[in-house]
Amino acid sequence: MAGSTMALPTGLQMLLGLYGYLLPTLLYVLWSTLALWDLGRRLDVRPMFTWGWALAIFLLPFIGPIAYLLFGGGQISRRSRIVAVGGGVAAYLLILLVGAAAGGVS
Repeated sequence: MAGSTMALPTGLQMLLGLYGYLLPTLLYVLWSTLALWDLGRRLDVRPMFTWGWALAIFLLPFIGPIAYLLFGGGQISRRSRIVAVGGGVAAYLLILLVGAAAGGVS
């Protein structure tokens, strides 16, 4: 019987794999929290509008919070909202690219 060899992942590969696995959940939590916090502070909207956005944020993972932050208005400056969403997406893509180059994330 021929023996097979299996290479164990390096520490960097394991770390990048962990980040690649956990970062989407963290981003969803952060974007949802930011969107709900902003939505709750708004006094210029009707309750039905508030409930509609809150349901979208909870029922449409990623899409709901991102849509609110980019298109829902709010008291947070537009630049800050774009940086929050764009920075999160950029960080995740960077982790995926570095992880693929290191062989840890596919």
